Amino acid sequence: MLRARAPSLIVAVLASLGLAADAHASSGVRLRWSAPEGCPTAEAISAEVDRLLGGRGSPEAPLDVTAEVKRDAGRYRVRLETRSDEGPRVREVDAASCAALGEAAALIIAMMIEPDVLAEPPPESPPRPEPKRVEPPKVAPTTQTSIDSTPEPSPPRPEPQRVAPPTVPPTTRTSIDSTPKPSPPRPEPQRVAPSTVPPSAPQQPPPPPMALFVRALADVGSFPAPTLGFGAALSLFVGRYRLEAGISYLPTRAFAFPTLDTATGNIDLTLAHVGACAAFLQRRPFELGPCVSFEAGRIQSASAGISSPGQGAAAWLAFSAGGRFAWTFARPVSLVVGVGAGVPVVHPELAVSGLGAVHRASPVIGRAELGFEVRF
Repeated sequence: MLRARAPSLIVAVLASLGLAADAHASSGVRLRWSAPEGCPTAEAISAEVDRLLGGRGSPEAPLDVTAEVKRDAGRYRVRLETRSDEGPRVREVDAASCAALGEAAALIIAMMIEPDVLAEPPPESPPRPEPKRVEPPKVAPTTQTSIDSTPEPSPPRPEPQRVAPPTVPPTTRTSIDSTPKPSPPRPEPQRVAPSTVPPSAPQQPPPPPMALFVRALADVGSFPAPTLGFGAALSLFVGRYRLEAGISYLPTRAFAFPTLDTATGNIDLTLAHVGACAAFLQRRPFELGPCVSFEAGRIQSASAGISSPGQGAAAWLAFSAGGRFAWTFARPVSLVVGVGAGVPVVHPELAVSGLGAVHRASPVIGRAELGFEVRF
C-alpha cells in the first residue's frame, strides 16, 4: 500500500516546492529574516507583505531587506535595514509578542515598497463558509434516544482591526502596544575613597599692623598757665580697635608767686599712658573714633628768689577720654588730631615754706594733640 502511494507523494512535494519557488520569485521583497524560535518565518512575512501590496510590488526589482529579531527584557525588537540608491535605511520596532512584531515588520516593509499601501486596503479574503447545522433525528416520545451534546461551533469572531504604526524616520523606535516599559535600574552611587593627602596646616593670619605716633600736646589745667609739650606712642591694631602705650613730657614752666613778686617757681610733668581707641567711622582715607586712657607720672617743682629755695615732687594719676581723627594723606602716613578731657585722681599741690600753697592742679584738665602716624 505504501509503495503504491510513494510516487504520488513525491510528485506532490515537488509540486509544492515549485509553487513556493514561483511564489518567492514573484514576491516584491527579498527578505533575510533572523528570529528566535516561535516567531513567524521569513516566508510568512514575505507572504504578508505581498498580501498588503496586493500585487503592486515589482518582482523584477524586489526590495532587499535584512531583518534581525532579538528578545530583550520580555519584549521583542526587530532591526530592519534596507539598501537602495539613496543609501542604507534603518528602522527599529519593538512589541510585546513576536507575532505582533512580525505584523508590524510586514507593514513597514510594504510601506517602504509602496508608501500609499494604507490608502487602499488589501483585498479581503473570501468569507469562510458557515458550518451547517445537523439537526438530531426525530424519535418517538416513549423512545429514549441519546442526543449528541457536542456544543455548536460559535460564530467566528471579527478579526481585530490593524492600526498602522505612524511613519517614523530612520533609527526611530516605535512601540506597537502601550505596555509600559520597565524603567532601567538606577545606577548605584559610587563610593569615593577619602583622600589620603594630609590636610594642609591652617594658614596663620598676618600679624596685626602697628603704628608709631609722634605728637605735640597742649595742656590746660595741669599748670598755673596753658602749657605745650610733646610725646610719642606705639599702637597695635586689632580689627577696628587699637591698643596704645606712650610717654609724654610737659617741659619746665616758670611762674611768679602771687604773694611775692621776687619769688618764682618752676614746674615740669612727665607722663606715661596706656589706652585704647575704636574706629567707629572708617571711610578711606578718613578714620574717626573715641579713645580712653589712664596716665601716671611725676610732677616736680622748684622755687627761687626766696631766702630758702627748695624743690619737691608728687605722683600724678588721671583718667582721660576724648576723640581722635586721622587722615591718611600719603600711605602709610596719617595726620592725627585729638581732643579730650581728664580727671586727676591725685591733686598734687605746690607749697612753699612760709608762703603756703601756691598752686593746685585743676579738677578737670583739657588736652589737645596734633601729630603724624606711620603704620608698618
